Amino acid sequence: MINTILASTDSSTGESVASVALGIGVIAALLAAVVLFIGALVSVLRSRTYAAGGKAVWALLILAFPFLGPVAWFVWGRKSTLMGPPPAAV
Repeated sequence: MINTILASTDSSTGESVASVALGIGVIAALLAAVVLFIGALVSVLRSRTYAAGGKAVWALLILAFPFLGPVAWFVWGRKSTLMGPPPAAV
């Protein structure tokens, strides 16, 4: 029954339901990737863990690798403790 529904065609445009569903899925995936990309850039710029140079490196990685860069930032970069604790206030 599902195959019949997916294989049925719209008589006015000739597009199948499956191709419309695929188009909606592709648009949703692209929108999610854009949100991930923008969220990662904003998160890098607002990060207090990195100085300006570290932020620039992460921003360049995100720009160079639009999907893997943001994923790497959220998995490893955001919680990184490479710089150590902030200096004590005097």
